[in-house]
Amino acid sequence: MQAVINTLRLTLKELRAIRRDTVMIVLMIYVFTVAVYLVTNAASTEVKDLSVAVVDEDHSQLSRRLTDAIRGPLFLDPVPLSPEAAAAEQTVGNYVLVLAIPPEFERDLRSGGSATLQILVDATAVAQAGNGASFLQQVLAQEISDYADPGGDSAALVDVVYRTRFNPNFTASWFTAVMQLMNNVTILTLILSGSSMIREREHGTIEHVLVMPIRPVEIVLSKILATGAVILLGSVLSLTIVVEGIMGVPVQGALWLYVLGAALYVVAVASMGLMMASFTSNMGQFGLLVIPVIIVMFMLSGGITPLESMPAWLRVGMQFVSPSPHFVAFSQTVLYRGGGFGLVVGHLAAMAVMAVLALSIVLARFRRVLAN
Repeated sequence: MQAVINTLRLTLKELRAIRRDTVMIVLMIYVFTVAVYLVTNAASTEVKDLSVAVVDEDHSQLSRRLTDAIRGPLFLDPVPLSPEAAAAEQTVGNYVLVLAIPPEFERDLRSGGSATLQILVDATAVAQAGNGASFLQQVLAQEISDYADPGGDSAALVDVVYRTRFNPNFTASWFTAVMQLMNNVTILTLILSGSSMIREREHGTIEHVLVMPIRPVEIVLSKILATGAVILLGSVLSLTIVVEGIMGVPVQGALWLYVLGAALYVVAVASMGLMMASFTSNMGQFGLLVIPVIIVMFMLSGGITPLESMPAWLRVGMQFVSPSPHFVAFSQTVLYRGGGFGLVVGHLAAMAVMAVLALSIVLARFRRVLAN
């Protein structure tokens, strides 16, 4: 019971230290509100309102139909230009796509000869250009098919029907908002937990802690509890108010299940932050150490690029050494698909094991490091 009392008192001390750190409080408010909103709405790679120019050298009924088929929301209204003007405008970046319709295109198509359309793509906008060119090709192919065989039966032997679940409109912000929140939880947990130990050293209060009749486990747990409480509160408020309320992203799963998984993840990442802080002596060194760790956890978590695109050895390795792939998979299952406890118990167990291992390493190093 005395150990519990000591841990709670130390936790209150850590919370008071966080309250006095105005810069950290402003950072947390910004990260969980403005940053989530801006990144979700500003950094989008989905095709929308692409600029298109049309070089129509055929001036036929079909060429006019092809031009009229290019419309929103995927594309802006196409602008007719001469070949020279189109080349100049695309060179300066005014048009992502240029459709060139050659002379006698309709006549060649009806006579069964060779008929070719040309799409010039400004690939400096890689994602939009690639997806936009693909969508434009589909639009043109469908329009040509309808024109060449009006009213014809185009049904194949197999009729493929698509039913999109969880995100029926392929709205990128639904995915980006939640993943950005997961990334922010990782950043703040690592920084807040590690800085709590560095702050003790830089302010000279660590000597006061060492002479107190408390054990290292109580000190470590207090730092993790204080960090976890602040991060969990911030992430839940951000999820319910910013992501679901303001941005309108539907959250399907149970909030208590998300809190459970987030709590395990926060313990694991906070232990990692304390472990990294134990190898450094000031905030500058800690910052240089934590930056590459954050980048690796982001890029190889499955939240930015799918795990299936990684080499098998790297995918398996990340799932063994980092809790972030399990947290991303857990969050997607709960928040997107409305999955229950039975579907995420494996990820919860993996995060719990990593939390225990990281916590054990911190405890093994803690008193020796603090004494230096």
